[in-house]
Amino acid sequence: MIHDHTLTRLKSLDRATMEGAFNEIYKEYSLLVYYVAFSYTHEEASSQDITNQTFANFYESRYKLTKGKKVKYYLVKTSRNLALNFLRHESFVPYEEAIGVQKEETKSFGEYLERFSSFLSGEELDLLVYRFLYGFKFREIAKGKGVSVNAVSSKYKRALDKIRAHYEKGDL
Repeated sequence: MIHDHTLTRLKSLDRATMEGAFNEIYKEYSLLVYYVAFSYTHEEASSQDITNQTFANFYESRYKLTKGKKVKYYLVKTSRNLALNFLRHESFVPYEEAIGVQKEETKSFGEYLERFSSFLSGEELDLLVYRFLYGFKFREIAKGKGVSVNAVSSKYKRALDKIRAHYEKGDL
C-alpha cells in the first residue's frame, strides 16, 4: 500500500526523490492497472498501452491526490475509463482469436487469466484478483462496481466454493 509520505515525495522538486516515489507506485500498481485494462480489451499490446497512458495521466495529476489510498482508486478508474474509450474508438481482434494465434512459449498474463477462467466467471476472477492480489476490501470493490457489499461478498463466497469444489474433484 502506498503511504501519504510517498505522495509527498512524488511532489518533490528533487527529481531523484520524485522519480523514486513514482517508480515505487508503478511497481506496486502496474499489474493491477494492466489487469483492469486487459479485463476490458483482452489484448496484451493495447492493455500495455493503456497501462502506460494511465501512469502518464497519474504523473500529470499527481498534485491533485492528497492521500495514498486514493492512488489505487485513481489508477483503477483511469485504466477502466481508458480501456472503455479504446473499445469505443478502436477495432480489435477478439480474445479467442488472439489466443489461437499466439504461440509464444513463455506464459503471459493473459494466458494465466485464461487458465483460471476455465472454472471461474470473469466477475469471480476479478473479485479474487482485487481481493487477494491488491487487498481491496469488499466495500471498496462494491463501490467500484456500483453494487452492494452483500452482493460482492456473496459472489466472493461462491467463487471460493467453486475453487474448493474444483480442488476436491482433482481438476487442478
